[in-house]
Amino acid sequence: MLCTKVSIIVPYSKDRGYLDKAIESIHNQNFAGDIEIIHSKSNNGVSYNLNRGIELATGDFVKYLCDDDMLTPNSLHDSVQSMQHFDFIHGKAINFYPNGKRDIYTPRVPFPDLKQMKHNNVIHGGSLMYRRDVFERFNVWFDESLTCAEEYDLNMNLLSKGAKLGYCNSTLYLYRRHDEQKSLGKGIDQKARAIKIQAIKDRYGY
Repeated sequence: MLCTKVSIIVPYSKDRGYLDKAIESIHNQNFAGDIEIIHSKSNNGVSYNLNRGIELATGDFVKYLCDDDMLTPNSLHDSVQSMQHFDFIHGKAINFYPNGKRDIYTPRVPFPDLKQMKHNNVIHGGSLMYRRDVFERFNVWFDESLTCAEEYDLNMNLLSKGAKLGYCNSTLYLYRRHDEQKSLGKGIDQKARAIKIQAIKDRYGY
């Protein structure tokens, strides 16, 4: 554990007022290894920022943290402990709202295969952690042509190429629900988004 290093990529185009809290949650980790924080800021989209962050990462493992969200204090410690022989892992998350309401997201299928993932994306994106070398080994990166469900596509692509997905039975992420959210925010055309997601699913057969 002491020699383990995790690179945390924070992708964003502008500070929407939550960035300090996101970074504070990284500094509040109870993780005994090294932490590398990579700010990947541009107006070129989430996938672009994530890929540039991955290229810069020097850690054994990679995790992303959206600028409006936070990590639970145990997130890195528990995620690394759960990696074992897996290429990437996911876990539980807490969705929290401006009115103080909170609910815990627990995946119905801890170890989904590609067919199950195509039927329903059971992974909470913020809970993910990847081995740093998984992107080169499987030649899989975030698709920079996508404008939604970027991690959904990446995860199905990895599974389609034989990557091993594990599960961490811990709450790893705090997902902030607010009107400016990229996926579920106010003003997002959900019908158009659903069409785009279906097109992603169609890439993977069945």
